[in-house]
Amino acid sequence: MKKVSILAATALVAVGCNKKPLEMPAAPVYPDMEAPVSFGATADVEVTPSKAQSDVSTSQKLGVFAFKADAHPTTNGSDKADHALWCSAENLEYTWQSDAFAENGTKTLFWPGTGTTDNKLSFTSYFPHQSDGVTDYVLTKSLKDQSAAPDYGFAWASLDDIARPEPVSAKQLDFTYKIAKITFSIIGDGTTVGTSGITDTDVKSIKIYSTGKGLYETYKLDLLTGNPTGETDIQKADPMTLKAVQQTGGDSPKPSQQNYVEAVAYVAPSVESELKSNGITVEIVYDDGVSEQTYTAELKSGTGSLSGDAALANGLVAGNNYKYTLKLGKSGITFTGKVTDWTDVDGGEVDLQ
Repeated sequence: MKKVSILAATALVAVGCNKKPLEMPAAPVYPDMEAPVSFGATADVEVTPSKAQSDVSTSQKLGVFAFKADAHPTTNGSDKADHALWCSAENLEYTWQSDAFAENGTKTLFWPGTGTTDNKLSFTSYFPHQSDGVTDYVLTKSLKDQSAAPDYGFAWASLDDIARPEPVSAKQLDFTYKIAKITFSIIGDGTTVGTSGITDTDVKSIKIYSTGKGLYETYKLDLLTGNPTGETDIQKADPMTLKAVQQTGGDSPKPSQQNYVEAVAYVAPSVESELKSNGITVEIVYDDGVSEQTYTAELKSGTGSLSGDAALANGLVAGNNYKYTLKLGKSGITFTGKVTDWTDVDGGEVDLQ
């Protein structure tokens, strides 16, 4: 599974200073009120412009679960999950406040007191946080309507049995993407379509659907195990809608260097055999100034130059970015495709402290 830079590369678990004198340890059964678990950045986090991901230091939100390590559900069974929560730390929202991540303006998550015999905690975290759609440790999200260009780039991390650390120590918490991404770059052929480029007002709609199984409407992420699944297939009669986002090109006569439109789809991982054989269909409605033209293209093996992962031969794999350039012309769409690691987000480190 690919690692991402937090967005993510790394989050670190650390602890703030304990101001209680050594001769007055916290009561064994209560959290130490002087040692809340919070997040702090150790480096600036830079995010590639024009992508759906948001800058973690300004608008990104983390979802955090904390468990007593001796009852952590991923270690001792999910049936013990309800009894494992520490300080009722279920799906807590951490947002950036000045110079650190704080728990939505409150301080309810603390390290176990210094006098406890078992002061270990386990953490599960994901981003972006969502307040609804999380039940019984399962995140559920409808992916069908992405016309608002949402940030669905779910990533997940877990770290077990962490003893209350000294202020100078840290434990690494690595995030991995748990959703796949499809990126469309839509250009004109420069002659019959888009003589001076393509704009988001020219592109009236972008839709994708499958002719069989495997392109799912509903995305589910098990926040205890990090396992993603999908359900309810998206068909032509009720397709997934995407947003056209204007991208700046130039004055070059080459269509690939002129203004173009980009659309991003977040899709649930899938290894359905029908998806591998039938692929995904993309449908674009373009207004040429006289009338609206509908273009369709099938992303599957044997179509155009597509092969291998770009032809979905291995399905849709979490952490992959499936990139396609679609050229609109009088005779239809021509396109190319490639698959890359999800490297749209570059950044530094984020600390739990």
